[in-house]
Amino acid sequence: MYLDYKELMQFMFSFQINMTSLWFLYIILSEVKNMKLIKNIQVYAPEDLGVKDVLISDSKIEKIDDHITYPYSIDTIDGTGCVLTPGLIDRHVHITGGGGEAGFISRARPIEVNEILDAGITTVIGLLGTDGYTRNTKELFAKAKELTQKGVHTYILTGSYTYPTYTLTDSVEDDIVFIDSILGVKLALSDHRSSHITDDELVRLASQIRTASLIAGKQANLTLHMGDEKQGLTPVFHALERADIPVSLFQPTHCSRNPHLFKDALKFAEMGGTVDLTCEGDGKTLEFIKQFKNTSKVTISSDAQGSWSTYNEDGSIKEIGITPVSNLKKEFISLKNALGYEKALPFFTQNVAQVLGLKNTGVIKEGFDCDLVVWKDDEIKHIITKKD
Repeated sequence: MYLDYKELMQFMFSFQINMTSLWFLYIILSEVKNMKLIKNIQVYAPEDLGVKDVLISDSKIEKIDDHITYPYSIDTIDGTGCVLTPGLIDRHVHITGGGGEAGFISRARPIEVNEILDAGITTVIGLLGTDGYTRNTKELFAKAKELTQKGVHTYILTGSYTYPTYTLTDSVEDDIVFIDSILGVKLALSDHRSSHITDDELVRLASQIRTASLIAGKQANLTLHMGDEKQGLTPVFHALERADIPVSLFQPTHCSRNPHLFKDALKFAEMGGTVDLTCEGDGKTLEFIKQFKNTSKVTISSDAQGSWSTYNEDGSIKEIGITPVSNLKKEFISLKNALGYEKALPFFTQNVAQVLGLKNTGVIKEGFDCDLVVWKDDEIKHIITKKD
């Protein structure tokens, strides 16, 4: 059978139309596959937005409205009787495992992605602890990549307790400038396990972070593990007196571990500084939060997979244990029950994103990442992350 020219052209035209239709169908199906609709859910962004529909497309919050319909069948969650919040952000997680103060047998294992997500956490900042010798920044970087690929946004800090700082590249500056996932530096201060950095060294390190942060377009910080030594935040106050470094660069953690340190933390907060409180999942951070005049730069973290320890008078280990990441979820629920969603959420979401310079997360807003948690009472029903 032979086709003349006219019949051949008609056949080709028909074939082209069919292929175009199939292409458009493929595009539509691809878009539908990456879409999710949450219906009739109470939204705290953290502010109370009321009962809304939320449309998610390609890992972003596409639309928030009273009623959303879509012309095609897409994955839909019935949110009736449930609450939608931003995913929690834990800024202090030993993702490769901490511990080690009582010998090799006391090393904590690395964290698993399901432990993070089960706690309602969608973003973590990984860091090293006391042991910056058998653990290193390369291992930390690799673990962060693993967790990110499994659906948890993961960033890291270079360094550990010690000074000079152990880095991934040749310098602190290069780590911050050239590695997107590095948000700053970790250092121990006023702790018997620290390097007891001098005032000059602290100013120099802060200046390096400041310059690298400007070049990289980041909001890099110096996260300070605070110990029990009596000097508390005095080295930071000295650094701020001596150098024109923004107070926001210094971000101390474990600030409620003793009365004299917390007193310093209140003073630091009044200067405009960020203060991080370590929680134990029992709601005790509430009593400390009440003492701040402005809580917009107060954050709460878990210190997950890090070790807690107590010491005898001779300096030997008395007790040691490992902190679970679930403490953050428990603390949030406790504060939520005491303060309500609107007032409790910022310490775990919006405040953390703002002080760390994390964009498009920590808030439920059109155009932001779909880092979301669906709650039914105090239980998590759904975790929605980029992996979905």
